[in-house]
Amino acid sequence: MRIVLAFLIGIVGWLVAAFGTLIIGSTLGLSDFEGERAMVAFFGIGPVGGLIGLLTGLWLALRKRRVKR
Repeated sequence: MRIVLAFLIGIVGWLVAAFGTLIIGSTLGLSDFEGERAMVAFFGIGPVGGLIGLLTGLWLALRKRRVKR
């Protein structure tokens, strides 16, 4: 169950990073020619957020297990 929770936190991290990039990119005037901004957000920045979210989720799951002992 903890691994599933860590995986879900990773997916949420991916989505937060991707949507954050879209919002910040549109605010800063990043070009959206042929979906360039969306491609960078979901395939460039999104995986970084997903990895950070996954590592955070694993850390929280392992920390929660240690507290119970």
